[in-house]
Amino acid sequence: MKKNRRKIKRKINFINLTIILILFTICTFLVPKMVSTAKYVYNVIHEHYLSSKDFYFSSDKLSLNHTEYEITNNWSGAETYIITVNMSSKENDMAFTDADIEYNITYTCSSNIQCSLSKQSSTIVGKKNNGVNEDYFSISINPAGGTALSEGETAWVEITATSTSPYSQTISGKLILEVGTSEISYEIIDAPNQPYLTVNITNSQSVSSNITLSYDPEVVLLDMTNRFYLNEQSTYSEEELNNYKYLNSITSRVDSLSTTTVKFYKVDSTQDYSYTSMSQGEPAILLTH
Repeated sequence: MKKNRRKIKRKINFINLTIILILFTICTFLVPKMVSTAKYVYNVIHEHYLSSKDFYFSSDKLSLNHTEYEITNNWSGAETYIITVNMSSKENDMAFTDADIEYNITYTCSSNIQCSLSKQSSTIVGKKNNGVNEDYFSISINPAGGTALSEGETAWVEITATSTSPYSQTISGKLILEVGTSEISYEIIDAPNQPYLTVNITNSQSVSSNITLSYDPEVVLLDMTNRFYLNEQSTYSEEELNNYKYLNSITSRVDSLSTTTVKFYKVDSTQDYSYTSMSQGEPAILLTH
């Protein structure tokens, strides 16, 4: 009887241990997902609560649930690369925050680059103080130690922006850069309800190159204060619309191993003209060289 009891007890202990291991395995896989889901649900509820207070805190590259934003073939890996992060305190032209929103910015970056912020804190000025509910900051990226990154090598920057007044909310994102091939490449950075877009042109060649940007002036308009336009070697073409002449293309020089940013204003701010080398369809601004 004692031997049988010992066998039964061992069998029960083995079963209990098996059950514990199974439960542990299930928890190992499910708990992170449950935590992630719970965080997502909390963010949605919190955002809904703040929007009910007419509080909007958003960005074209950061989000409540940590956006990953890839930038490919637009950096030579040698020169300074600047990424502009646009901030907003409006959902659209009818829903916006009256009060100013103060916020702080922090970042970390991969070991193969050195980064610096244009500012560590800022304010999105609201309608109450005659603001446009928009702000921006930039992060400058250089190869670590002055050694250029290799073609195809990646680097990343984690950015977090936290509002401190009138409510607290945190948005974040990971910007991933890939060093481009030895050619000319470009991307269009845009977002819905943003009044302007930017074109980033990267010349990864060892020689400078003349770049032409062609576009429809009924869709976008060139920012005339941009260096790309003000370059004394720049040339352009124009067309007449409603008895007014508008530029519809511009050609300017981009130095070797450099990145140039060109700003355009959108005729319809609700549109999103974002474009990369992986995008489908025709871009709003066509680059040739």
